[in-house]
Amino acid sequence: MKQNEENIINIDVDKAWNVVYSRLEDDQLLIEETVFSSTQKRKIPLKWMTIAAAAVLAGLIFSIFYFPQNKDNLLVFMQNKDDSGTLVKTLEDGSTIYLAGNASISYPAVFAKNERKIELSGDALFCVTKDEKCPFIIETDENIKIEVVGTIFAVQSSPGKPFELSVKQGRVNVYSNDNQTVVSVDAGETVQMKSNGLSKFVTANFGVFNSFTEKMCFKDEKLNNIIHAINTMYGFPTVISDDSLYNRSLTVTFENESVENMTELICIALNLQQVNKQDSIFIRPFIK
Repeated sequence: MKQNEENIINIDVDKAWNVVYSRLEDDQLLIEETVFSSTQKRKIPLKWMTIAAAAVLAGLIFSIFYFPQNKDNLLVFMQNKDDSGTLVKTLEDGSTIYLAGNASISYPAVFAKNERKIELSGDALFCVTKDEKCPFIIETDENIKIEVVGTIFAVQSSPGKPFELSVKQGRVNVYSNDNQTVVSVDAGETVQMKSNGLSKFVTANFGVFNSFTEKMCFKDEKLNNIIHAINTMYGFPTVISDDSLYNRSLTVTFENESVENMTELICIALNLQQVNKQDSIFIRPFIK
C-alpha cells in the first residue's frame, strides 16, 4: 500500500488478489469458473465475488429465522453460534447490535409505532438510534427490562453470570425482575444484579466495550451500515462520498484491525478507492 501526495491510497490490488487466491485455494473454496475485472488484466474467482472479503473470510456461524408473529408482522430470531466473534447487525430503525458469541436476539421485522422491543439471551452491545416517541426496550432471560431512548451500552446476560449493564453514552433505565424497582444508569456507570437487588457503581472496566470490536463479523450487510458501525465504536470519521455506494452489500470479518486497514479491505473487496484527507477517510469509486 502506497500513499501519494494527494493522500490517495494506492493499493497493490494484483498482489492482494494473489494473496487472497492462495488462501482460498488452500481452503478449497475456489471453483473453476472465473470472471474478469474491469481492467481485463487479472482473473477474479467467481467464488471470491460471492465471499467479497479480502484476506479475512467471514467464518462466522449464525442462523436467522422468521416466525409469524401476527398477520401484519414477522418475528426475527437471530443467533450467533460462534464463540469468539461478534455478529454486527443493523436493525430497520438504524440501531446497531453487536451480538457476542453464543448470544441470540428476537425482534419484530418491523417495529411497532410506540415501542421497539427485542428479547436478548447472552451478551451484546447496543447503539440505539434516538427516538423519544418510540423507546427501545430489551427483555432478558432474567426477566430484567431495559428501556432507553437512544444511547450506547453493553449488556451481560449469559447463563451462569450475574446480569450487568454498563453505559458508554446517554442514560438507560433498568427494571428489576419484579418490575417494581428501576435504576437509572448514566454514562460511566454500571449496574449489576446482586442477591439484594440491582446495585449501581462507577464503571471500572471500560474494556467491556472494546471486547465487542476485537472480531467483528458482517454478513450480507450494506456498506453504509458497516461504516456506521465502525465509526460509532472507533470514533473515526470514515465517509462514503457517493450515495450510490450505500447499498452495496458485503460479507467480511475484521479481527483486531485498524480503521485504515478495515477501509482498505472494503475497498479491495468492492473495487473502490480510499482517499485520506486530514483526519478523515473517504471511500469513493475510482475516477475514470
